[in-house]
Amino acid sequence: MSTIKSLEAKRKTIALAILILGSVFVLYPVANMLCGSVSSKTVIKTVPSSLIPLEGKTVSIPEFGTEPLFVYNMDVNGEKMEVALVDKNPAEEEYAQKSTGRENEPDKKWKYVNPNDTSEQYYLRPAKPDDRARSIRFNWVNYSDALKKANFARYIINTLIILFIATGGAVLSATLVAYGFGRFHFKGRNVLFIILLSTMMLPSQVTLIPSFIMYKWLGWYNTYLPLTVPAFFAVSAMNVFLIRQFMLGLPLELDEAAKIDGCGPIKILWYVIVPQSKPVILTISLTTAIFWWNDFYYALIYLQDKTKYTVALGLQSFNALYFNNSGLMGAATVMVMIPPLVIFFIFQKYFIQGTVISGVKG
Repeated sequence: MSTIKSLEAKRKTIALAILILGSVFVLYPVANMLCGSVSSKTVIKTVPSSLIPLEGKTVSIPEFGTEPLFVYNMDVNGEKMEVALVDKNPAEEEYAQKSTGRENEPDKKWKYVNPNDTSEQYYLRPAKPDDRARSIRFNWVNYSDALKKANFARYIINTLIILFIATGGAVLSATLVAYGFGRFHFKGRNVLFIILLSTMMLPSQVTLIPSFIMYKWLGWYNTYLPLTVPAFFAVSAMNVFLIRQFMLGLPLELDEAAKIDGCGPIKILWYVIVPQSKPVILTISLTTAIFWWNDFYYALIYLQDKTKYTVALGLQSFNALYFNNSGLMGAATVMVMIPPLVIFFIFQKYFIQGTVISGVKG
């Protein structure tokens, strides 16, 4: 018995270790992006990358100009000391006055100064990148700057318009189709359902060109119609499948009781089936909303006017403009990522209930 308990404890320990290791691999890129969102263009790149935004230390010394001077950790008389770089090419006569007794040292010298006492000036070897004095600095201003440099408010409004219409259409159409497959018996029902499920294996790229030609002929190009209208025709077989499977778990006695009370098919759906199917309907709503929030593929194909850009397109154009500023890019990405995360954590209970197909036991 003790051997079995020992083996069970080892299995749990191994499983926990695997989960922790896996979570580190998943969460490290996210943490790296979050920390990168508060870094600046002058952040020091390290290998492996540091989660803490380390910047090169600078000081302002009016005697040597208005530009900030970089600070380095250099050997001065055998001791490490923070000195500010003043000049990489000091005058020959100036260096000659300071270099008495240093004939054996290399000719190339840079001029440094003690930031705390500008009278202490040194002529030392050229500094290396690793010699930079480092300081930790969180640039929270990146978030406000990202909002100012791009019209994210407009992008968010455009995305919400598409999201609400497409999500409402997807839930409505999938519920009606699933209701037909799950609660009614008619000839060829199983064959039609198999045909519907087979569309899940059809890549979207196959229908892209015919769909684009059709929408272009209808005059829908550069409008939100190609992104919203198809949602009202149950284009997602997965949504129909999930709702149908959930409805199959509901006892038929509920429908029969409603018929006795004088309810027709629509009333049965609205007053009996839908209230019982809230978990799966909320799951469909959540997944559809997150899909359209993050959608880049379809928006890129059908939208051309920048004033109609969605969040994903706006973020991509923003990254193209500020690709050399990792702080701004990270801040913009984090702001775009926050809404779906908040929605998921609020409705995660319903998401889990809807995904694990279950029903009411009569």
